[in-house]
Amino acid sequence: MIFASGHSIFWRLSDETGAGHDVVSVVLADQKADEIAEVEIETEITSPLQSADKSEPHVDIEWNKKDLELFLSLLHNTFDIDNNKEQVEQIELDLTDETVLKIMHIVAAARFSKPYPGETILRPMWSLPSEPVRFKVGEKVSFNTIDGFKPGIIVSKDGEELVCVLLEDVTSPKGDNIQYERHDLLTLSKGQIFPASFSVLHANEGVTFH
Repeated sequence: MIFASGHSIFWRLSDETGAGHDVVSVVLADQKADEIAEVEIETEITSPLQSADKSEPHVDIEWNKKDLELFLSLLHNTFDIDNNKEQVEQIELDLTDETVLKIMHIVAAARFSKPYPGETILRPMWSLPSEPVRFKVGEKVSFNTIDGFKPGIIVSKDGEELVCVLLEDVTSPKGDNIQYERHDLLTLSKGQIFPASFSVLHANEGVTFH
């Protein structure tokens, strides 16, 4: 993937701690420079080790079609950028913008995080609005969890099954060690997902408003 500025973008997986997993970073490389200059942005996301060859400090992986489509969907929803591949040629990223960095974390989580069954942290379902809700990839939604309504982002869909990135931690109020963290992946059905407004309208005390 190459932006108008001449920067290509790819994933870098590095076993920095020797803890048995790779840290996922986003790397932008300036292809126009005489010597390729790189900007590396480390994310909170980790991945199973990609290489057992300790002589290689890292593994670089190109963005695939799903990465690009999700990235563009999130940019479109956040900055009102046209959601099509031609628009990539016009993108100039501000790497100091916290919103851009958050989007990169979401895309990294969608690509490398392990999906968990969402029902393990859901409360018994309420009834959804009578009108059918058509959720889209890149759309912000809510989940009725054991720790109150929490926000998330849809990152893929296959029929009735949706995969979402959690945007806040979920901790069981019963102290039974059930805890999911921000950027964990949840697999859910359409009937288990609420519109984004629910995580504001039904927020409990201490829950961050969005």
